[in-house]
Amino acid sequence: MTNLTTLIDQYAALKSELGKLEAQKKALEAALADLPKGAYESDNYRLTISVVEGTKHDDVLGAEVKAVVKQAEADYLATLSRQYVTAHTVETSVRRHLVGLPTGKNLAA
Repeated sequence: MTNLTTLIDQYAALKSELGKLEAQKKALEAALADLPKGAYESDNYRLTISVVEGTKHDDVLGAEVKAVVKQAEADYLATLSRQYVTAHTVETSVRRHLVGLPTGKNLAA
């Protein structure tokens, strides 16, 4: 096994483990959901439960606000010169790591 295949296997195993841990975390949070806010202790840890109040737009208003902001941005950019926009634009790069089965392998098989 080459170093690259070892790295791929380790990365995929870690991503899988993180998914399992996130599911376990959600299950534990559901089990703790009925506890009122406060501080709780075990022999090794302290758990503080607090409630943070806030507001957010529902899906309908959120989509409307997003569309308005997008249109406002387009309208504003249309008022600027191409040279100005070019001078104040920076290139960015996003790196993604997707994990899946190797070519030719089928999980159902």
